[in-house]
Amino acid sequence: MKKRNHLALIVSYVLIILLIAACIGLLIWQAASNGWVFETENVTKFALVIIGLILSLIKLITRTGGSASLKQYESAYREHIGAAFSAPERKKEKKSLLRAIAAYNGNRYTSAVSQFLKLYERCASGEERAVVLFFLALTYSDAGMTDAAVEAYEKTVGINPRNSTAWSNLGLLYRQKGDADKSIECIGTALDYDRANAYAWNNLAQAHLAAGNWDQVIASALRALELKNNFYQAETALTVAYFALDEHEKSKQYFDLAVLHGANADRLASVLHGMSHGAVAFGDTSGVREEVVQAVGHLQRDTAIPMVEVRLPAPQDGNRSRIGGAPVDREAPLDSEGKPMKLLAAIWCSEVHGVPDFPEKGVLRFYVADNDVYGADFDEPAVQKDFRVLFDENEDAFDSSLREDPSVSPEFPILGAFPVRLTPAMSAIRASDYRFDDAARAALIKAGVADGKLDAREQDYICDQTVYAGHRIGGYPCFEQEDPRGYRKELRKYDTLLLQIVSHTVPNENGKERELIMFGDAGGCQFFIPRDRLTARDFSDVMYWWDCG
Repeated sequence: MKKRNHLALIVSYVLIILLIAACIGLLIWQAASNGWVFETENVTKFALVIIGLILSLIKLITRTGGSASLKQYESAYREHIGAAFSAPERKKEKKSLLRAIAAYNGNRYTSAVSQFLKLYERCASGEERAVVLFFLALTYSDAGMTDAAVEAYEKTVGINPRNSTAWSNLGLLYRQKGDADKSIECIGTALDYDRANAYAWNNLAQAHLAAGNWDQVIASALRALELKNNFYQAETALTVAYFALDEHEKSKQYFDLAVLHGANADRLASVLHGMSHGAVAFGDTSGVREEVVQAVGHLQRDTAIPMVEVRLPAPQDGNRSRIGGAPVDREAPLDSEGKPMKLLAAIWCSEVHGVPDFPEKGVLRFYVADNDVYGADFDEPAVQKDFRVLFDENEDAFDSSLREDPSVSPEFPILGAFPVRLTPAMSAIRASDYRFDDAARAALIKAGVADGKLDAREQDYICDQTVYAGHRIGGYPCFEQEDPRGYRKELRKYDTLLLQIVSHTVPNENGKERELIMFGDAGGCQFFIPRDRLTARDFSDVMYWWDCG
């Protein structure tokens, strides 16, 4: 049936195009027969017919394209939609649901919430309300609105208590809020309804991780891996649990597997390093007042802004953006010594979604000199003499093939060419940002800690929850030392993070660490731009900085 429908669409397209061509040909034939005189009446008639045919073609393409798109979402979320909105008289509401899901998938959270809330008012049964609430909760959660997501999930399971995924997700949110007991209770309920829910087993491992219940972490994570191969979140939990139990060989084994399957090596290594120096693992709230835990939640929600995670290594399946490699320009810009600079990154802007004021199309290139300071001038970090940020709207004018640059020195921070995957996300303020203290103080007051006084354990807890950043476009930076904008007020106009690249290692086939990116001693770099310059597509005024531990 699908093939026949597809053939019918092709025939319809061809017929309309042939009719348009026939009308144009007939109009030309009549004019040629009349000594190449175009009569106004004939031109008008043919123009109206041609316009009508073109509009029909546009309508056909639009309707079939939209239908196909919505059917994709219906297929992808069939398990969660179930039989809701399946009655013939609910066809209109079903389309509204799928359009809202499409907005959620496109990270258009405000639009998605609005659509789900409007649809909720039109629900005709508890089953329909439970489905809408479930997707509303997903949207709130991804948008960083934890309290709203919790409320929506609780309403969902109130209507449909057998929704294992909703219970599991609710437990994960309670873990984020610092309530380990409630988290474990909710996830246990999820498993009561579906013992084969691998994600619930993983979430249970994460909940026990926060409580420091290492044996339960191991049991839950191993069960998750039995149900789902290459589950790096479960492997990460095992890495931490075995490390805490001083079983370092097993910890290293799962560390390598987690990184191989998608975990960030630097972040995980940072967690283990912190644990070896007495820090807590993944949100352990023991010894921390409930108000301080709530303050971290306020801090993360109140400061959250859109960003894009830059993930590597990534499969090269059509994505053109990359870190490192040969220049994408015909000629690389020259540094202050007249030598060609080296490509740090090239971003095809059409692959970046959700970052405010970022160009919708174009190629943004970051070049730096191959010298002992990687092109930086820490006295004048916005003078583009040994670094250059270039932008051009024509994306097809640049070399998108993945080629390494054999001319880079062994000391250059990026020794290779790496395709990247750009994934929309949200970013809360990081502890090293010069604005962090004011934001944390406001969050503490909001949570009821009016005097802002914290003991060392609580201070460590807040910093531990707000330290890691990773490769990113937009969002907040993460410095290894301190934010130079904090002590140099003239740099505060550079308020928008264009790009952050941090040191990055992966295990090789022998289980040893292989450096993909290395700024000094495991540092990172940032490019900042004033918001008004970004809006104007003017990249002549950019601040470049890097530091290391």
